[in-house]
Amino acid sequence: MRIAIAYNFNDRDWFGGRNYFASLFSALREIARPDLQMVLVMGRKTESTLPQDFPWLEVLRTPLMDRMHPAWLMRQFTLRKLGTDPLLEVFLSRHRIDLLSHSTQFSPRSRVVAMPWLYDFQFMHLPELWTSQQIRWSERRFSDACQRGDAVIVSSEDAGRDLARFAPGYAKPVYVLPFVSNPVDFNRLPSDAEIRARYDLPAAYFHLPNQFWANKNHRLAIDALAMLRRDGVEATIVCTGKTFDGRLPHYFDELMAYCREQGVEDLFKVLGTVPHADLQGLMAHSVGVINPSRFEGWSTTVEEAKTLHKPLLLADIPVHREQAPRQGRFFGVDDARALATHMAKVQSEPPQQLDRTAIEQDYSQRLRAYGERYLSAVDDLFHRLRTP
Repeated sequence: MRIAIAYNFNDRDWFGGRNYFASLFSALREIARPDLQMVLVMGRKTESTLPQDFPWLEVLRTPLMDRMHPAWLMRQFTLRKLGTDPLLEVFLSRHRIDLLSHSTQFSPRSRVVAMPWLYDFQFMHLPELWTSQQIRWSERRFSDACQRGDAVIVSSEDAGRDLARFAPGYAKPVYVLPFVSNPVDFNRLPSDAEIRARYDLPAAYFHLPNQFWANKNHRLAIDALAMLRRDGVEATIVCTGKTFDGRLPHYFDELMAYCREQGVEDLFKVLGTVPHADLQGLMAHSVGVINPSRFEGWSTTVEEAKTLHKPLLLADIPVHREQAPRQGRFFGVDDARALATHMAKVQSEPPQQLDRTAIEQDYSQRLRAYGERYLSAVDDLFHRLRTP
């Protein structure tokens, strides 16, 4: 069986997406089924480290996926005219692809099976953060996936419930595939001293590794810092992630202005995008990880902190509860006082030591379970399609 992933972006443009697929490939590498070949379909100009990190992947490059190339322009024209993607379909058929995983735009008669991924339904929950055009585009894309795909993937039971509201008559298979984080490379993990020296950090700090998008709710963390300072408690939050939200271009600047107004700009340290080894080092040596997000499809932040067995301070939203962190403490998405209380408590506790053996054993089990769940979905889908 030949399963293709269409890699439509560069690593730097969506690092979370890059890590998502790296996690899937890591899980499948653990199982190494001889009857399966994963194929990465990319543009000739696509920039990604995945082929180097996973040399067993077969890589197919095509100008159909190179933005503004004549072949790409023709593909976009047919997509708009027909609502399907016959040029990519022909390319995949020529290379004997059986399944296109995580995306689709094929006709109902396509010989390539399609199993698109509906990553989340944020546009239904926080429409105020989206333009009407963006909402219509998302609705059309998800509707096409439901109509043209042979099944769909969602990352959580919560997203599955959203799908039932979005498409109440949907009757095809729905596979819930919660992903796990990428592995921790302890041989490259910076030490506590290295991390603090490199980024000029205090001995104790919290890590908030979210993109600076409006739904990530960084303002609540700023409010908690201000409350703690007024209470005579000094805490530091270190933020990593892209500082630009294309939906709200002025959001980051306004957030930083608010931080200065609250008098905690020295406690709210923004590092922006950092190398992944440093990201893991920052998290590993923090006293705890914070995710105040108002909405998630399945939080990569939570999964990474779970892998490192870190204390987690989480907005009390359904998907965070579903992720079930063993060291999770919850607060309302508008309750800065509850977050501040959790921060003071966690910071006062003795720091936890990294247990490499326990972390690696637990991660290996979770990773393998993820890979098995994915392959079980693939096998089930093909069984259903072949059964009269």
